[in-house]
Amino acid sequence: MNDVTFAVWFLAQDNMRKSVIAVSFIAAFLFLLVVRLVNEVNFPLLLNCFGQPGAKWIPFSYTYRRPLRTHYGYINVRTQEPLQLDCKLCAIVSNSGQMVGQKVGNEIDQSSCIWRMNNAPTKGYEEDVGRMTMIRVVSHTSVPLLLKNPDYFFKEANATIYVIWGPFRNMRKDGNGIVYNMLKKTVDIYPNAQIYVTTEKRMSYCDGVFKKETGKDSEICKDRSCIIIIFHCP
Repeated sequence: MNDVTFAVWFLAQDNMRKSVIAVSFIAAFLFLLVVRLVNEVNFPLLLNCFGQPGAKWIPFSYTYRRPLRTHYGYINVRTQEPLQLDCKLCAIVSNSGQMVGQKVGNEIDQSSCIWRMNNAPTKGYEEDVGRMTMIRVVSHTSVPLLLKNPDYFFKEANATIYVIWGPFRNMRKDGNGIVYNMLKKTVDIYPNAQIYVTTEKRMSYCDGVFKKETGKDSEICKDRSCIIIIFHCP
């Protein structure tokens, strides 16, 4: 092989190596892009709506998410901070006995926000109503029912957010609000409990919505109807 032939052969080999490297780089980039897109679609299902992982691992493709919405009508009893929540897909689970036998528990648990009412049970009914609870909307009249089993609701299930609603006379913060006083004692005993109460302004707004939609004064509404209005208002 003469010098000219060798030089041509060497340049060809060098160009081939560069081509292989370029193709490999492009293939790797496309692979990472595909993995990223797949995770961008599926990974939100592993997150709850409070920005915390719903699983023990986070894919490398996890990137910045949109900030949580701040709801100033709901105030944390311990920190006095407003509720931060952003629900992409909600499952509002009824307390009705009609849920028994429906076998939709797995479907419910795939929602980014799972709402339950008052002290509605999940243990023993997981197949029908699911296992997870992210938010409980609780009537002021049902707070004593939670306090009958406080270790379960505020210790074992301390990842759950509790939104307590009720009339101002029971929720006032000047020491004369019977229900609010109960909640204050509860967060003293269970500092990790996430308990929020509706503000007077929010309740007034919801009262107006209820009267506009039903033609009735909210003072005579039943617990279930009022809870539906609370869902509507945020």
